[in-house]
Amino acid sequence: MRTRPRSALALAALGVCLAVALGAAAGAAEDDSGGAAGWQGLLGSRPLPQLGGRWIVVLRAPSLADRVRRAGGRATEREMRAWTAAAADAQRRAIARLAFHGAPIDPEQSYVRVFNGFAGALDPRLIPALERDAGVAGVYPVRAVYPAALPSPGVDADILEPGADTRVGVSLPGSDGTGITVALLDTGVDTRHPYLQRALVPGIDELDPGSDASAEQNPTLPGRPERHGTELAGLVAGSRGPAGLHGVAPGASILPIRVAGWQPDAEGGVSVYGRSDQLLAGLEAAVDPNADGDAHDAARVALVGVVEPFASFPDSPLARATKGALELGTLVVGAAGNDGAAGPGYGSVASPGGTPGALGVAATDSRRRSPTAHVLLRAGLGVLASGETALGGAFGPGDVFDAPVVALPRRQVVAVTEGNALDRLFDPAGYSRVAGTAALLPPGPTTPEVVSELSAAGVRAVLVQGPLPAGSLGIDDPIEVPIVGIPVDAAAKLRAALRAGVPAQLSVGASAFDSNAEFGAVAPFSSTGLALDGGAQPAIGAPGVGLVTSVPGRNEGGSARFGTISGSSAAAAVVAGAAALLADARPDLDAAGLRSALVAASRRDSGGTSLGLVNPEGASAVELVADPPSVTLRTLLARRRQTTGELILRNVTRRPLAVRLAAAPSSAGVTVKTSRRRVVLRPGACPRGP
Repeated sequence: MRTRPRSALALAALGVCLAVALGAAAGAAEDDSGGAAGWQGLLGSRPLPQLGGRWIVVLRAPSLADRVRRAGGRATEREMRAWTAAAADAQRRAIARLAFHGAPIDPEQSYVRVFNGFAGALDPRLIPALERDAGVAGVYPVRAVYPAALPSPGVDADILEPGADTRVGVSLPGSDGTGITVALLDTGVDTRHPYLQRALVPGIDELDPGSDASAEQNPTLPGRPERHGTELAGLVAGSRGPAGLHGVAPGASILPIRVAGWQPDAEGGVSVYGRSDQLLAGLEAAVDPNADGDAHDAARVALVGVVEPFASFPDSPLARATKGALELGTLVVGAAGNDGAAGPGYGSVASPGGTPGALGVAATDSRRRSPTAHVLLRAGLGVLASGETALGGAFGPGDVFDAPVVALPRRQVVAVTEGNALDRLFDPAGYSRVAGTAALLPPGPTTPEVVSELSAAGVRAVLVQGPLPAGSLGIDDPIEVPIVGIPVDAAAKLRAALRAGVPAQLSVGASAFDSNAEFGAVAPFSSTGLALDGGAQPAIGAPGVGLVTSVPGRNEGGSARFGTISGSSAAAAVVAGAAALLADARPDLDAAGLRSALVAASRRDSGGTSLGLVNPEGASAVELVADPPSVTLRTLLARRRQTTGELILRNVTRRPLAVRLAAAPSSAGVTVKTSRRRVVLRPGACPRGP
């Protein structure tokens, strides 16, 4: 697979001017408490999947989306069913031809709506024969997809007050998403959660066909259900929550499509993940929920809460599927990923959010305040760390305290993660081994479950290697156990001292909530940079740090559970809700129009970030949309060379529009010219001619 570096040509929200964006991304953040390094210990844990030697074969035969595009975007119910049947028949003939030529295939998945292809376990020796076949457009390995967020265990009622930083704060007066269906492609959803019951419609399970897309329990450890889908559903369309809490579009309907969940992993256990072939099946279901071949019942918005990391390929099966969904009337909203900024380089943006047919979303930090405390860490007579430090939890101690430091081995933390806390944190007589101490965790990801178990065992504080973003472990129950990130070199010296028998002591002052220096900025963990087609991604930003939402299960008293979530998938859920609001307010906008309006109207004045923040109210007033929202031009490798790109403008008002086109000056020595200086567009019309 080859890609060519490109530079991006963007459509400005006002004035409709064109500008080349070269090297605009900022450099990597320094290693501070809010930086990417601190977040990676929280968001960077990915299980090793069990993919089973599966491959995706893309055929050249037309899909339903191809036929609809050739028909100008309009088709009757009868035509769609006939075209879907024809695509399926062409696929069967292709499979039979391949078998005749010595490449027998037994597909596990078939795709005929968003693109034409199939997936299944293949003998690798057959791949060259498949790639040589004239009817095959490409053969791609099945890859893993993962939820792109970090949850937290619980929420304190004070944080739910109106105006709190943990609320999303995105709305469109007069619209609540009524009549709009948002397909949620993620883990299963807690269908009995009262916050979601009004919004949920019967779901589809691609992991266990015939099931209802409910959140499944860990088969080896009951009591730990899939939670990511429940969290995103609450952000999109939750309603009637405590203290008036609700999702962005409380009137919208949620169609849950389970494409990820507890599955066997490569280490002999089970982990939460999905496969790209399962995600593609979910997109097929999103555009034709009743599977009758007619896509007039397609969801208006498809929120994909899982990501295929480092995979923003422009010609991948997922890229083809997002374009196909757009042709069939479904806007795919995807997370940019949680692998940090790539600066002006390639690679960190995930799929499908980084593909040309989707609307990719980055997470921004909407918290105005974050918790800190003064920390002093000593080993013997030496001081290893001292100063004001961000706390990973939402709460800290009310008074000054001192505690001896103990280092926990990796096997003990793994046992706690797997639910064996009693075996590792308590002795045979039932006494806690860690009560009254500050527990130093080993290098590696830190999870809310580990912190909760340690707190229950009586620790005074939790020490984590590497700086932690303030409040990054969410809004926990008010148990006042500080979570402190210490520098890597200090952690190494601390472990060496403890191994040598030198006592270590942690002193922590009373916590306070200080101004959040990252307010309004793109979160350091959120992937940004260039997709693998050279286009700048993601296209839009939204709140994605510490958002309150629904959590599967019930509390001890029987009340519904709520927690917080951080990640680019949380931000994608906010944008999916905003798209539902816009679709409610502007039913005249098709899927491409929804995407362009949201990008064009995004605010660029918050926190000094160059990435526009979602603004559904502004999008509802957009008169001109561009398809695509930005144009990618091929890189110029020599002087006096030229390259071209096409931008289609569309008048979405009921009156003619006179549009002036102008190219903004570039500081990179590149001249950009438009083929037309002025066009007059009739209502619903596009410019004609060169």
